[in-house]
Amino acid sequence: MKDTIQTIRRSSRLFVSGTLLSRLTGMLRDMSMAYLFGTHRSIAAFMVAFRLAHLFRRLFGEGALQSAFIPQFEALRHQSEQRALTLFRDLSLLLAIFLILLVGGGCAFLGVSLQWGDLHPGHQEILYLTLIMLPSLLFICLFGLNTAFLQCEKSYFTPGVAPAIFNGVWILTIFILRRMPADEAMPWLSLGIVIACLCQWLLTLPQTWKSLKNTLFLPWQMLSNDLRQLGKPLALGIMGVAASQINSAMDTLFARLAEPEGPAFLWYAIRIQQLPLALFGIAVAGAALPPLSRALKAGQWEKYHHFLHDALYRTWIFMLPLTAAVFIMGEASVNLLYGRGHFGPEEVLKTTHCLWAYGIGLIPSALVLVLAPASYAQNNYTLPAYASFAAMLSNVFLNTLFMIKFHWGAISIAIATSISAWLNCYLLGWNLFRSGVSLFSWAFFKQTLPTMFATGVAFFGTYKMRDFLEETSFFSNREFSCGSISTQFSFLACQALPFAILFFLCYLICYVSERLFCTHIQQV
Repeated sequence: MKDTIQTIRRSSRLFVSGTLLSRLTGMLRDMSMAYLFGTHRSIAAFMVAFRLAHLFRRLFGEGALQSAFIPQFEALRHQSEQRALTLFRDLSLLLAIFLILLVGGGCAFLGVSLQWGDLHPGHQEILYLTLIMLPSLLFICLFGLNTAFLQCEKSYFTPGVAPAIFNGVWILTIFILRRMPADEAMPWLSLGIVIACLCQWLLTLPQTWKSLKNTLFLPWQMLSNDLRQLGKPLALGIMGVAASQINSAMDTLFARLAEPEGPAFLWYAIRIQQLPLALFGIAVAGAALPPLSRALKAGQWEKYHHFLHDALYRTWIFMLPLTAAVFIMGEASVNLLYGRGHFGPEEVLKTTHCLWAYGIGLIPSALVLVLAPASYAQNNYTLPAYASFAAMLSNVFLNTLFMIKFHWGAISIAIATSISAWLNCYLLGWNLFRSGVSLFSWAFFKQTLPTMFATGVAFFGTYKMRDFLEETSFFSNREFSCGSISTQFSFLACQALPFAILFFLCYLICYVSERLFCTHIQQV
């Protein structure tokens, strides 16, 4: 099927439809965690261990590997379908062998450290949970490679919905462990993560097997010429993604140093921030990368610019109102999702502050998801690597400054992450602009002006209405905080409905006015 704006948007909608289910189940998973275990220190230790166990996930399963594989796969398929499928088959085998060695070495190192190392009890708990979860890295990385292949095959629903299986197993494990103390439940939950990753990978096997079964009898080459050509882009991509992953791992360590429950506050906050990012930002980027690569391989620069402009435009008009919604409805959302059981008013407040801090970086984080693949499509892997490395240095410096100098606690990590995201976005955008790719022109901002106006009106209108509601007896003394579900939902609805009505009403007025003005100009 020929690539057009309509086909890319259709792919985005399929990605969103699948991802929506996975994100909803993910939110249900985090709600269950908050209700049953709150922000207990063992929960925070589990979240740090989860990050450490999946430290290489975006290097060898998502991010770098996908960004290197998709352009190479599309280039080979432009020449021969069989060569492209053989590349995927050989890469899958090589990746599996490498990951088995990596996981085995990691387990041996952690086992020796636990057996012979003189560790603080808190650090020992983290390493023990990491040891249990480490085998899940094998399945999550193989799933990431299958996802990249299915996206090239224009199959977006299965990769999007597969994490729902992962979340379902996680939720089932939480339910089984609900009566156990948090410190006793976490090792069993870590084992449940391994099973969940296995189930997620297995869901993608039928479609990949259908495409690969005809290549099984072709000669196997562990280091074919086509496979070696992935070396340079993959190495540069790993440099960039490694910086991002180091950032994530260090964020959890900084948060643990700031306060014992810090990783839990950040975990629950970023899950809300990532909901719009996954539904719209990742969907747009995931659907745009294969067509961008195909356009460049065919020498169609005009089509490449057109696809890129549309992806940036849709990212902007989605993320701007969603960023405003995070600030105006953040506290009510955190309270409705988590504010019950072991998650009290203090936890709601601290998580909300982290969510607001993450909200500052929502727009640049979404734009990076588009700008980085735009560079990868040009076989430019150096720029994203440098930009990511600069963002990592910025993040470490700001984390140290905010936490040690200003003593801001866990929120300092979220603020540093958002500022670093803006730096990463600026470097990617500026260098693409210098290379001749027109990005944010006056025509672009004129096109997005109705969205900006409608967002501003909706934000300030809802803010004033919220102040009025809090002054009334219905929501006085912050009764909504960790109250009944009906009260929590009512307070959120009293903000969400005016925001949505004001936004769409103002946007409609701007759209109709523009159409009338254009009609009048044509008649004159």
